[in-house]
Amino acid sequence: MKSEVYKEKVNKRRELVARIMNSAALTKQERQDDLRRATRTIAKRVEKCTEVDRGIFEHFTLNCCNLLRSFT
Repeated sequence: MKSEVYKEKVNKRRELVARIMNSAALTKQERQDDLRRATRTIAKRVEKCTEVDRGIFEHFTLNCCNLLRSFT
């Protein structure tokens, strides 16, 4: 966050506060996106586990994860 805020020289306090607030909002959004992605992954794993009656399911999730990674 610090490197983003001070990427360019800051001349006014108001500008500094605005940069800090923008950087904080961006960081918050990124963390929310990460949490959403992790939640989706867990839900898929539970679904696959249920589909195979709590058996081995890792090979199903790996294919899903590889497919998802190709889109990001």
